[in-house]
Amino acid sequence: ALYALQLSGHYPMNNYEGNNKAILIHSAAGGVGSMLVQMSKLLGLHPVVGVVGSTSKVEAAKDLGCDVVIDKSSSDLWHAAKKASPEGYSAIMDANGVSTLQQSYDHLCPTGRLVVFGFHSNLPMGRAMLSPMEWFKMAGKMNRMPKFDPMDLVVSNKAVLGFNLSFFADEKELVTKLFDQVCQWLEEDKLQCPRVVEMEMNRVGEAHSLIMSGKSIGKIVCKI
Repeated sequence: ALYALQLSGHYPMNNYEGNNKAILIHSAAGGVGSMLVQMSKLLGLHPVVGVVGSTSKVEAAKDLGCDVVIDKSSSDLWHAAKKASPEGYSAIMDANGVSTLQQSYDHLCPTGRLVVFGFHSNLPMGRAMLSPMEWFKMAGKMNRMPKFDPMDLVVSNKAVLGFNLSFFADEKELVTKLFDQVCQWLEEDKLQCPRVVEMEMNRVGEAHSLIMSGKSIGKIVCKI
């Protein structure tokens, strides 16, 4: 979460010099999203707009500090996003993939940055993962992924950035600095750990179904 904010230009604090400090965070009640919301508040971003996928997650997102929570299961996501920040967003955090990437880019303000760290909506869900047809559909979704024109990036003054921490094994200095900052905020009680749902290892199938359902809040941990 903190590296995503670094890519957006909002970390370290006071590093961003633009007038617009609005941020939109998809999956705001999830493990990464819950950290992004809290860190955005600590870094002085406003408004912090969180998007959730069900009504049951709205209160959790509000408790984390969202100034506005958009429940996309009951309202038009992008109409509500426009209402919350009519001038667009300086940063949008998107791990959804094909379902939102283009609109996320379109709702950036000039100098805004779209930070991509996942492709949740591209993947088969639940039992559908076993169906060959779903994997053909995934290929179709890949074909519909937005293509960002370098000319438009220049004319619009926007940026698209992506990362995967799984490949940061050699970036020890960078990761250490980010980890130290997170630990400092935790020690100062400025940051809450994500909500954790614990399950026994013999319930791993149930845990997987829960996270794939889109109904989980925070992290799911299986105990050995």
